[in-house]
Amino acid sequence: MRIAIAADEADSQSKIAKRFGHAKYYLLYDLEKNEFEPLLNPGHGEKHEVLFDIAAKGVSTFIVGNVGPGAFETISKINAKVYLARKMTVAEAIEKYGRNELEKLEEPTIKESFEHHH
Repeated sequence: MRIAIAADEADSQSKIAKRFGHAKYYLLYDLEKNEFEPLLNPGHGEKHEVLFDIAAKGVSTFIVGNVGPGAFETISKINAKVYLARKMTVAEAIEKYGRNELEKLEEPTIKESFEHHH
């Protein structure tokens, strides 16, 4: 199983990104192999297309610092789960995830997407 973590840098000591869609990297972590695959965030359109690419790599869980309604809706469409991890490193978030200590989100933490005002 693989999980995707929104991160500021491309390694496990990175801080979790404050905003999922604005993360510099998405770290794809393989729980069985204990391996990371860093993906540079290509930026996101309003449809969050990159999330479909991440899901196609076997990811069914996302760990975020915050998530807006657009990304949350897209993650829900691909039947993935979203967990909240604030003010910790990627390594800490993975440990807490493994111990079921992260909060599973049922709705976005940010009510509107700041960059999509019309």
